Parts: sequence; C-alpha cells; structure tokens
Amino acid sequence: MLTAKQDNRLTAAENVSAALAEAAPTYTADKALQKVRTDLDALLAALKPLRQQGLRTASQGASKTKSQRRHLLATAAAEVAGDVYSYATDQQNRTLQTSADYNYSTLFKLRPTALADLAQHIYDEATTHKTALADYGLTPARLTELQTALTSFNGGKNDPRQQISEGKAARLAIKAQFAQLATLLEDRLERSLRKYARSAPAFYQRIQAARIVVDRPGSHKSSEETPEQPG
Repeated sequence: MLTAKQDNRLTAAENVSAALAEAAPTYTADKALQKVRTDLDALLAALKPLRQQGLRTASQGASKTKSQRRHLLATAAAEVAGDVYSYATDQQNRTLQTSADYNYSTLFKLRPTALADLAQHIYDEATTHKTALADYGLTPARLTELQTALTSFNGGKNDPRQQISEGKAARLAIKAQFAQLATLLEDRLERSLRKYARSAPAFYQRIQAARIVVDRPGSHKSSEETPEQPG
C-alpha cells in the first residue's frame, strides 16, 4: 500500500518510462540510458501492483475482526454460562453458581486474557456437568461452538501485533524500492541526460518535464497559494 507521496512519485516514474519508450531512437547508441530505462521498467513492474491496494490510510479491518471474535466468544460463553447458572441454582451449588454468574456485557468488556480464561472455565464446568446440563438445553453442538470460538479468539489475540510487524516490514521494503527509484531518476538518469540538453534539447526537455512530481490531494498541505492559471 502506498502513501499519496509515493503514488505521485510512481506516476512521475511512469511518465518518464513512457517518454523514454517513445523517444527510444534518440538514444539507440547510449548504453547507459538504455540501462536506466531497463532498470526503471523493472522497478515499475514491482511497484505498480501496490496501487491495487489503494492509498495507505488508517485501517480498522484488523480491529473489526478482533471485535467479531470477541463478540462470538462472549456470546457463546454467556449462553453456556446461563445454562450452568440455572443448573447450579437448582442444585443450590453456590460455588458453581458464582463461577457462572456472567452475562454477555460483562464478558465482552473483559481484557482479552481474562475473557479467554473465564470462557475456558465456563467450558470446563459445562463439560464436567454436561450430562445433567442436557436437561437445560446444553447440546454437544453448543459446547463445540464455545470451544471453536475460544480457539479462534486465542489464535487471533496476537494478530494485530503480527500485522503491525508485517506491515512495518512491508513499508520498509517499499521505502527501499522508492529509494532505488529516486537514485535512478535523480542520479543516473540526470547524468545520462546532460549531454542531450544541447544535442537533443526537445528530448531533454520532455524527459525533464516527465520527471516533475505533481502533487495530488492527500500528498501534503501547502502554505502557498495556487497560482492563477492564465486565460
């Protein structure tokens, strides 16, 4: 995923590539410039697919998935806890009653570790008394649902941290590629172009114009007023 600034730089690089391709006969004897074009196209091939991911913005996808897992676990645990509580009340088992005295709202608000531990406790108690709890509507399918929700929740607890780590690594890799792109356009291309300023000025000016990065909305805020366009 690209930042707006990176997207603009990529557009400029694409413009340069197109200009070089159209003016190829101008530098057929220039090995250095041909190599610049080849390397530029290789970098573009690696970077252009990133556009499919859109511009980088604050995403709540991971949080939404985490919230969904929490909801499913809290729902399944609360429903099973209700059966255990009813059974414990009938049996006048105060200890079991207290251990199952949790509703959805209370469970959902718990810290991840506390929620997982309590859901596991409810599952264990329900499994221990599953024969008696069959009369209270506790079926093997509902126990399996709770176990599945618990497994999913435990497996996803570290997802945000992992996603942050993977995202950081991806951004560093993209940053390195754009550093290569900058070196190619601002160093190698510039040196190869210098001689064309006199020998092929139209070609030189066209490539220089293609290199200009046009800021589009989202790249940065400017304190300067936009000059009025003529005519």
